[in-house]
Amino acid sequence: MAKKILSRLGVIMIALLGMRHSVGQTVSKPADSILVNGNIIKVDSQFTSAQALAIADGKILAVGSAEEIRKFVGPQTRRIDLHGKTVVPGLIDAHIHDAGDGPGVDLYKTRSLDDVLAAISARIRESKPGDLIVTNSGWHEGQLKEQRLPLRRDLDKVSPNNPVVVRRGGQEYVLNTAALKKWNITSQTPLPDGGQIPRYEDGELNGELRSQALRLVCPMRVMTGCALAASSS
Repeated sequence: MAKKILSRLGVIMIALLGMRHSVGQTVSKPADSILVNGNIIKVDSQFTSAQALAIADGKILAVGSAEEIRKFVGPQTRRIDLHGKTVVPGLIDAHIHDAGDGPGVDLYKTRSLDDVLAAISARIRESKPGDLIVTNSGWHEGQLKEQRLPLRRDLDKVSPNNPVVVRRGGQEYVLNTAALKKWNITSQTPLPDGGQIPRYEDGELNGELRSQALRLVCPMRVMTGCALAASSS
């Protein structure tokens, strides 16, 4: 399916691993392959394009016009006619959030605070009194019509006894009252360096823990997260 889509778009993606020759330099060896009759996006300061490029040993030898690239052709060089298709550098997503992401309460498809609370309520009905309820982190409050997180008092309405930890991304948790008690987090808890413990306007904790404050729940927390389910006893 992916190949079919790329074919329709007329896009060929190639990782630019390095330039061994620029056009105009003496050619020391022929190319393994050349791509011609294309739209080569160079991703330079002007985002200019070229018509052809030469490749050897998995690296880009040169980018230029078809005439300029022809000098890299040898007896074993493979010629690929792009027929006007586009070539761009290989794209790498270095920060991705998986949908769902684990056995916790899945909030990925929720679209309102009521949806969030209903999903948590359903898990509570399947659990024992006092069991820790943890959500997955692959969601965002921007997907909810209210455009906000469920806070402590919201969670208390559906879970006055089971501790609940709503995970949002990798830098924020929301705890209900039972969870705050479980980890002895109070209005007197010292604020960790680099962390935040927000409050309601009346001064009471709203259940949020941000950044380094997550260590109050996961003392050994690292960037990959925390095995909260193992802390339910």
